[in-house]
Amino acid sequence: MILVDWIVLGLIAVFCLLGMLFGFGKGLKFFTGGIFGIIISIVVCYALGGLIYNFGFVQDGLNSMRVALANKGNGFCNFLLKIHIDVIVYYVALFIAVTIIRLIIVRVIKSIVEIDNPVLIVLNKTFGVILFVCVGFMLMLFVFWIISLIGGNTEANFLLKLSGSKLKIDWLFEHNPFMTIIKIIKIRIEVPVT
Repeated sequence: MILVDWIVLGLIAVFCLLGMLFGFGKGLKFFTGGIFGIIISIVVCYALGGLIYNFGFVQDGLNSMRVALANKGNGFCNFLLKIHIDVIVYYVALFIAVTIIRLIIVRVIKSIVEIDNPVLIVLNKTFGVILFVCVGFMLMLFVFWIISLIGGNTEANFLLKLSGSKLKIDWLFEHNPFMTIIKIIKIRIEVPVT
């Protein structure tokens, strides 16, 4: 095993320990609050926004907003129509709704898993370990993605240091799932909205 394997195993041990100390409830609250929570809400809005946008009642509401603004006919309303204020209002409302739902779900899960019951205590600690290890794994993939973006000698030297890893860290670096996600997002952004 090479040095990178030992570093990864050490980080897994640290994240396991943190998961056991904090548990699933506190870990979930931490990783879905603050800036992480905002990012989660934005990703959910991005993923589900187009689907919900096509619902009939949403289209009816947005059409009535556009018609009301068009009927006013003044310069300010024309400006609002030009910047698609209806879509902006839709996504702001969706973001608020997703954030409220996220907070409710996290609070309910946290209150359930932190009940003082031996079975739930074991489940809380077990799922805490799983959560923290998954977050650590995602952080590693994110660092790999940043190094791939830098490219050039930095990427080549980093890959050289990873080569020969018994844990296949070099393979993971070359086949990073973040790169696939970014390609999908780029394709979605580049497709013109009709």
